[in-house]
Amino acid sequence: MAAAASIGVSAWCPASGDHHGVHWSEGVIRAGAAKGPTIELPPGAFAVPGLIDGHLHLILGGLGLEMLDLASCTSRAEVERLVRDRHATLDPGRWLIAQGWNEDRWGGEQPTAAWFDGLDGRHVVAWRMDHHACVISRSVMAQLDLSSTPAGGEIVRDGVGAPTGVLREAAAWHIAKPAIPAPGLDARRTALDAAVRHLHALGVTGVGSMEYGADLDVVLAPRRHDLPLRMAVTLLDRDWPLDVTPGVIFEGTDRLWVVGYKSFIDGTLGSRTARMHEPYADEPSTHGLWTELAADGLLRTWAEHVLANSLSPSMHAIGDAALTAALDALERDERKVGRIEHAQTARPEDIARSAGRIISMQPLHKADDAPNAPSRLGASRMDRFFRFRDFANAGARLVFGSDWPIVTCCPIAGMRAAITGIDRAGAVVAPDQSLTPIEAVRAYTIEAAKALRFPDGCGTLQTGAPADITVLDRDPRTADWVHAPPRVLLTIIGGEIVHHAT
Repeated sequence: MAAAASIGVSAWCPASGDHHGVHWSEGVIRAGAAKGPTIELPPGAFAVPGLIDGHLHLILGGLGLEMLDLASCTSRAEVERLVRDRHATLDPGRWLIAQGWNEDRWGGEQPTAAWFDGLDGRHVVAWRMDHHACVISRSVMAQLDLSSTPAGGEIVRDGVGAPTGVLREAAAWHIAKPAIPAPGLDARRTALDAAVRHLHALGVTGVGSMEYGADLDVVLAPRRHDLPLRMAVTLLDRDWPLDVTPGVIFEGTDRLWVVGYKSFIDGTLGSRTARMHEPYADEPSTHGLWTELAADGLLRTWAEHVLANSLSPSMHAIGDAALTAALDALERDERKVGRIEHAQTARPEDIARSAGRIISMQPLHKADDAPNAPSRLGASRMDRFFRFRDFANAGARLVFGSDWPIVTCCPIAGMRAAITGIDRAGAVVAPDQSLTPIEAVRAYTIEAAKALRFPDGCGTLQTGAPADITVLDRDPRTADWVHAPPRVLLTIIGGEIVHHAT
């Protein structure tokens, strides 16, 4: 632990709403006289409990820092140019992995394998920004069996039935992904460290991360005593019958523990694979997809099996029909520890059913999906889109995160989206669903800490709580969130300064 220090700045505890000067020493928050050296901060600096990203993919995010990023592309020509430029830097035989493309940024044209022609046979896999679809080069297609589609997936075909190179949902996960050379152990460990440093700079002191058991064993477990942030792991292993042994017997610490297991019910709005009660407005032939255990009719059995082992079932549910299925699966969850991830579309009757339930949402997904949501849902269903306020008023326990690397893991950007309703195109969408700054901070602190079973006191600045603190350059309650949102000055975890802005 770093040398004891103290902070004498304005502070806010979102658990109680109390305001007081905060001092900390030897990893314990204290009110009263400061002990040890004082950190001098600019006038107006403001301390909040350490920010927690309630839903991300830590190792994947770290690996993604080295991937080719296509998120800024607004045309086929830009995609092809960036891919060519990266190709020129790679050794022969190395796969080119990219992420971030979004066809809605260039008018809706689906990419195809032809976009990667002329690269000397380079194997290319480019993930859509939601990681629920990918497009592969012809050289990769030649290695795969694309004759049949796995349940819960789609192989996109042209007018004569030939694969175009786009694979969605289970087709991407179970056909394309296994063919990609897996990153080695050293690469994954390096990615973990890079991801943690990236999060520290954004004021994040803890995360709820979706990881595979294999990475828990060899990448994370060896760091469980010295991991430089707090990490609640939700295991992605979901083969049926589900073996919960790793989650039950893992010896956790106050830095690393297993909180539950995750299942995917459906896909995403952008890929038109989120499962809806009514067809897509711009593709009436589909309601989206049921995936994995939901497609097999095993979702409720799976959820009850996880609950029976004192763990939290976490369910990806973006479409309104998927949300209904998730709530149905949790009917016997009397302790209300199950988590519903995303909940991007919701019927009024299901919002009412969410009282007391953990609804884990990603405000930047609203900012990203809002420009194309009217075409996907139609005007008559826009009142089901990202109902932050309605969930809060119904008594749901809102937890916020990023789903990084799908979008940035900057919690300040997430708060701005939840507070202002501004989307990536600059439009204000559904302002009646926006939250107050206090509500947004709570969703990134105390509510996330409780839902993810963080050590007692995390998410607060109460006396005796762990010294996890994010220091901002201004009061988040009164900041101009449209033009001048707060900036992170200092990140402190367990009494140790892990980031100091220059």
